[in-house]
Amino acid sequence: MSSSNDHMAGSGTRTLNEYDGNTAKRIGELAPISRALEEWEAANKSITELQDLLQDPTTDPELRSLAAEEIAQSSSTLPTHLATLQSSLIPLDPFASLPCLLEIRPGAGGSEATLFVADLLRMYQAYCKRHSLRCTLVKLETESTTKTEGINEAILEIDSPNSYDLLKCEAGVHRVQRVPATETQGRTHTSAASVLVLPSFPDQDNDEGSAEMGTDDPTSDFYINPSDVRTDVMRARGAGGQHVNTTDSAIRLTHLPTNTIVSIQDMRSQHKNRQKAWRVLRSKIAAARREAREDEKARLRVSVIGVARMGRGDKVRTYNWGQQRVTDHRSGVTVSRLGDVLEGGESLDTVMGSVRGWMRERELEALVADEEAEARRAKKEKEKKGKGS
Repeated sequence: MSSSNDHMAGSGTRTLNEYDGNTAKRIGELAPISRALEEWEAANKSITELQDLLQDPTTDPELRSLAAEEIAQSSSTLPTHLATLQSSLIPLDPFASLPCLLEIRPGAGGSEATLFVADLLRMYQAYCKRHSLRCTLVKLETESTTKTEGINEAILEIDSPNSYDLLKCEAGVHRVQRVPATETQGRTHTSAASVLVLPSFPDQDNDEGSAEMGTDDPTSDFYINPSDVRTDVMRARGAGGQHVNTTDSAIRLTHLPTNTIVSIQDMRSQHKNRQKAWRVLRSKIAAARREAREDEKARLRVSVIGVARMGRGDKVRTYNWGQQRVTDHRSGVTVSRLGDVLEGGESLDTVMGSVRGWMRERELEALVADEEAEARRAKKEKEKKGKGS
């Protein structure tokens, strides 16, 4: 911190507006660690001083009683200070401050799974409304039958800062157990839907946003070489109004190296559909690149330390209609207010909060595993150099 201040004072030619933004950002990232460490050290120092006071035979009895009460109170705050310090040590997710895209698709279960997708979409929309998060449907593909109307795919954009960090705990396979509307004999069926949470990046034609996110930097996760993308223009199909099947407004982008396909037809304007498609494609590719690195890290941790990670294809939560309960299989938390969860209420906050705590614990385990693995590698290198000499 002081070196940064000296640098600013010694540079007479640089104005405040020209101050290095990366340095300021780094200082901001380290500030929570510094505060947490100061609070932890202050609490321990206070307890030590009070214990010395109790051990001093000359201490007044009344003061001794007050010191004992103060020790009990200070000791009760130590777990909170420790948890805050541990959380602050976890490296910040590079996507944490970004808006996000929620992609919901049906899994096993046929038409019942598409109905569950509709339930989850309404749940997340209600959650966003209650928390004053701006959300917009980027894509909606419905499935209509004679008895039901479900959703084949929904992409919801939550266009509020830090929403990726808030909602990334929802990624994975959500399972539902209930009697389907199409069931004539009253039997309980199990269906599933997958939820994918992606960071949402600025539009490709937003130069300022592109520079900030590194979308023009070939070394960045956010970069996509335009020559790697095939663009197909076609007429919109399905339900949607007068422009359907009359204008070439639908856009399909195919990222050839990964065969990732994004199709958007929700807007009447081909240009707006193209913007949306690029935003979704950029999010998918960046998230996939990061996930590949995380998978490689996890593989090394398992082989060296034994710490694994839960992937987006794992079952994360069960919604049981018969028992009116929701159980998250990561944190182990169960709430018996299914209706409140589906309305995006406080019960959903409780479940999501428990998962964030579980994720922090896993991240701490991974951090320790990385440190131990690095220590093992350093020890082997030292032993190898010793033998060579």
